[in-house]
Amino acid sequence: MMMRFTTASIALVLFGCGAMAAHAQGKPEKPKLHLAAAGVGFPYLPFVIASSRGYFKDAGLNVDIGVYSGGAKALQALLGGSADFVAGAYSNTITMAVKGQKLVSFAIQANCPGFVFGVTKASHDKIKSYADLKGKRIGVSSPGSSFHMGVNYLLSRAGVKPDDVSIVGVGSSSGAVAAARSGQVDAIMSNDPVATILQDSGDLFPLAAMRSPEATQATLGGNYPEASVYSTRQFVDSNPNTVQAITNAIVRAERWLAQATPEQVAAAVPPEYALADKEVFAKAYTNMRACLSRDGVMTDEAAKTVRNVLAAFDPAIAAARIDLDATYDNRFVQQAAKDLQP
Repeated sequence: MMMRFTTASIALVLFGCGAMAAHAQGKPEKPKLHLAAAGVGFPYLPFVIASSRGYFKDAGLNVDIGVYSGGAKALQALLGGSADFVAGAYSNTITMAVKGQKLVSFAIQANCPGFVFGVTKASHDKIKSYADLKGKRIGVSSPGSSFHMGVNYLLSRAGVKPDDVSIVGVGSSSGAVAAARSGQVDAIMSNDPVATILQDSGDLFPLAAMRSPEATQATLGGNYPEASVYSTRQFVDSNPNTVQAITNAIVRAERWLAQATPEQVAAAVPPEYALADKEVFAKAYTNMRACLSRDGVMTDEAAKTVRNVLAAFDPAIAAARIDLDATYDNRFVQQAAKDLQP
């Protein structure tokens, strides 16, 4: 399933008069682009803001956005040629490297995943630990997504194997809320605003929450950059001005998010992305805003953390010699820092 929007169809919501001007390094080689988004959870807010506040347009881009029901679907769109770049999990660059696919992340959107893994109301009395999840149904955005990978890692810590549970694709927005409330799943991996919506209504009881760098480090062993912007190595090498323009828009959005109030963020997000009323949205944003990147930079340590998490439950990744340096490229965010000077 996919929702499609264009930057031209999303109303601009502006606050203040001091917005920084973004200047790409040369004219974009491909100004009309299709972005495949893994979802509209809060780790992906930078691309939403880059669209709604007109930053893509200012950078000389016309970005058509398709919101897919999970990162695996967005990745398929990229590999199938129907998308130019993806707002999705950095971990995909590692899993695909093992299969010989060269993907590269060029801007991080969040330094921690904002994951909330919990038990639904219908199963709360029966499940008190990860070990109790054997034989249970677990909701994720889509099989093979970063949500699914996160579940596999948490289960592995309790000795529960991936095939000991049933994975159910429920999407990452309204479908996830409905699945949790209706008892379709016994547990669910989500992020905000879905997690806050379900917690506030008494439909989700967390076993783990990774809404801050500190909580993520305690659970996963380090910063875990869940949300990035990535494409194929071929696209990045062939369209450096375009990639720079995309990066400038994303980093500009991250800077705006860093200084905006939760209420301003709620107002800037188009209704089709919000999933909740503005009051709940602002509360949910407050819960996880510490995860959002302010500069788009990937660190060596964070990349290693992601690889280690994946290797904990995937023997192929554990055995592979992966050149992590080839899975991300900080040159574009470093240039964005110069381009976005006041």
